[in-house]
Amino acid sequence: MKYGKIFVTTSFVFLSLSIVAQNKLDDVEYYKNEIGIDVSNIITVLTKKPESYLLNYKRYLNKKQAIRGGLDIEWSTSNDGYKGLKSKVGYEWDKTIGNWKWRFFYGSDVSFLYRANNFQPNKTIRGGIHPFIGFAHYFVKQFSIGTELNLNFFCSRTIKPNSFNPDDNKTVFDMSVGSVGMLLICYHF
Repeated sequence: MKYGKIFVTTSFVFLSLSIVAQNKLDDVEYYKNEIGIDVSNIITVLTKKPESYLLNYKRYLNKKQAIRGGLDIEWSTSNDGYKGLKSKVGYEWDKTIGNWKWRFFYGSDVSFLYRANNFQPNKTIRGGIHPFIGFAHYFVKQFSIGTELNLNFFCSRTIKPNSFNPDDNKTVFDMSVGSVGMLLICYHF
């Protein structure tokens, strides 16, 4: 009986040690969903950044990889204004820096833009690929602020059916560096 108590006690001690060993201090629970709003266009009222998407969403597949998307709708009622829809879909890899409060991420997006003028039959269709890098800081586990920088590779076509100029309906390839200053406020759930 005495050996039975020692065996049971020793078994519980070894089992509890293996359970505690599974719990690392730097492992923090991560949330699988993230919704972000780009507030840089609200702060800088005069200029709109071309790579800015008002609403952003991420779905984490695990702690280090996520599928992401963005959506932006532009609507103007003025005579020289336009209506537009801009969307992106991408994949990112994450790396925690130090403790859980800092995160470095990188990846690539594919984007699509459709824009039509209000009182003219002119349209613009654009597709692009955007490799990016970024940083995020977590205030608490559910709220973070982040920024990212991207490289833009665009293929765009402007359609002007009433124009006789052959240069107006050409396909144009463009490359640019995205402006620094994109500011995302994100909620994780």
